Amino acid sequence: MNDNTQEQRDAFEQIFSAEAARWHFHDTKDPLIRYLRDRRLHLALDAVRELSGVPIESLSVLLVCGGVGGEATFFANHGFTDVTNTDFSQNALNVCERRDPRLKTRLLNAEAMDLEDGSYDLVVVQDGLHHLPRPALGLNEMIRVARKAVIVLEPHTGFVAKAIGTEWERHGDAVNFVFRWNRESFRQVILSQLLEAPLSIRVIRLWDHNSVIRKVVSKLGGGALSLFAAKAIYALLTPFNGMGNNFIGVLVKHPDAISKP
Repeated sequence: MNDNTQEQRDAFEQIFSAEAARWHFHDTKDPLIRYLRDRRLHLALDAVRELSGVPIESLSVLLVCGGVGGEATFFANHGFTDVTNTDFSQNALNVCERRDPRLKTRLLNAEAMDLEDGSYDLVVVQDGLHHLPRPALGLNEMIRVARKAVIVLEPHTGFVAKAIGTEWERHGDAVNFVFRWNRESFRQVILSQLLEAPLSIRVIRLWDHNSVIRKVVSKLGGGALSLFAAKAIYALLTPFNGMGNNFIGVLVKHPDAISKP
């Protein structure tokens, strides 16, 4: 059976064959872009802090499907000193190493990571699982490899996603179904693997349209006014987050953890 993995690998090797300068947006200090790019990660880290009840910057971090390391750089910029970026594209990892020498890199298949159980404290993916032929298997691997916590940022399923969301993504000859998560699918994958082990689960549903909002607010000329407008738009959308297009799932493994809805 062809699961499209080799086609995906070939397509992304081609995408990531460009020089590191092409990916400079990962390193921008523009407050608007940083806010739009990092908003979900900040929310996820806040949830890990709350559920674990301890400082987390000393944790070792593994980024899954990390590409050229944009998310890994976020963690390094926020006080994490042991950050490893992984991808199945060697070209992506080469760019990552040139972009940010602070980061470690490993060539890994997210569905079958050549790592021992509990190898890293915190395992994170942002918009990578839905590229996999078997997204649930990718989450199973993250749970296995994580010693303390897992963060998943992916599309959320629902009426809006089915009505206007992209169902198939194509990169050259590779095609993948856009798998979308919700609270129950996330919870069931976790419990089927960890059974009755003490843990905390937190799911956040929200609206996130980085490129659209940036395009709209940039008409204000950039700077503080555009940033204020972007924050205002998301504030106005907050009461409707229950219909949002984005999913943040957090799992914390802890002996004293209390599972929260």
